[in-house]
Amino acid sequence: MSVLDEIIAGVREDLDRNRLSLAQIHEMVKSASPAKDVINAFNSDGLSIIAEVKRSSPSKGALATIADPAALAKVYESA
Repeated sequence: MSVLDEIIAGVREDLDRNRLSLAQIHEMVKSASPAKDVINAFNSDGLSIIAEVKRSSPSKGALATIADPAALAKVYESA
């Protein structure tokens, strides 16, 4: 099996494991926070950062154990 085949198989497993109904997605959208105004952030004075919390990578495997990504994002935001 090639690396690409392994990546595709892993993505398919993730999709099957995390599949949601359309009704579940609608409920999540209703309760989601409004999106940040990134255009305003880019145009304002000072420093703006867009960060990504990444637990794993298809090519590198596990990168970090992150129990609570939202808490880590708050730490990033307050730094």
